[in-house]
Amino acid sequence: MSFSPPTVFADGTVLTAAALEGDYEALRVYLHRGIIAGDLKTSAPWIDTKHIQPPERNPFSGVQHGVSGHQGGQWAGGVDVRLAFATKFLSGNGRPGNDSVHGLQQTSFSLAIRRAAKILYHYWFELENGKDESTAPYQTSQAYRFAYIVPWVGNLSTALASYSFAAQEVGATDFGLQSTYPRGLQEPLAIHGGYGSRQGTLAFDYNAVGTATFGLAVHGLSDRCGVVNWGVSIEAFYL
Repeated sequence: MSFSPPTVFADGTVLTAAALEGDYEALRVYLHRGIIAGDLKTSAPWIDTKHIQPPERNPFSGVQHGVSGHQGGQWAGGVDVRLAFATKFLSGNGRPGNDSVHGLQQTSFSLAIRRAAKILYHYWFELENGKDESTAPYQTSQAYRFAYIVPWVGNLSTALASYSFAAQEVGATDFGLQSTYPRGLQEPLAIHGGYGSRQGTLAFDYNAVGTATFGLAVHGLSDRCGVVNWGVSIEAFYL
């Protein structure tokens, strides 16, 4: 679209604060949402930094949106640890050959993509996978009771099928709760075997106007895995 100010000032036009602010607001909307290729000069430089209005920022989701795209994300950690859990009881009860997943709490969010974009999705997580000594015969063997964390885009239910190449796992610790007195941990889980810190990035094209949803999913084969810290962030660049 081309820019058309609500008020066009000419000789004799009464100058009011409301009219000026109306034109300013229309220009802000145009710069952030309405510029198309046909509006731009083909010879450089077509615009300077001083011409760009400050982007819109949503403090609740931690994301800002400007004329060139989106950036931002969410995280949990440091002094504000919000422990989340992964478990086999929400993803197939540890049965081999099962590809079901469940969402990792608090890690998903959506962006309103307003034109075709190139997107970088960054994620990291730190987790402790506890021992699982259950003996139900339908489960995978104890040596393979991993917790897999999978990034997903668009549809949580197909996370493992679509992004299995990006799945990262942490095995269960070899030491769990004592079965004899005194009961307690033989060794801290974070020191032996069941601790892992992982990270990754997905790059892809989003060739539509609409809502893009991102998050982390879990395919758990052990009874519990504590996700101590995590972070997800997006960089979306309009083409």
